[in-house]
Amino acid sequence: MDRHNCQQWLTRNGWGETPKSACIGCPYHRNAMWRDMKINHPDEFADAVAFDHYVRSKGNYPRARGKVYLHRSLIPLDEVDFSNEEDRGQMGFSFLDECEGMCGV
Repeated sequence: MDRHNCQQWLTRNGWGETPKSACIGCPYHRNAMWRDMKINHPDEFADAVAFDHYVRSKGNYPRARGKVYLHRSLIPLDEVDFSNEEDRGQMGFSFLDECEGMCGV
């Protein structure tokens, strides 16, 4: 059963929409996940920011080439702009952030 089938099963059985499971300080979060955490779970985001600063303060990662950051932009997490297109005035579309590449836009 893949993630999509699991989500469908949970919805059919009354569990509703389930968020993706990941560690608070996961460096593989996409901006949408970081943004959601910052807006809806500020305590968790504060923990992630603290961890982000902590990993740089220790600075002894033999396989790392330079400083270590949680965000792929390689800047401190609390300095990243997580605004999305709608925040910047772009009209929103109800495609659930999924593009199938078939609308011709």
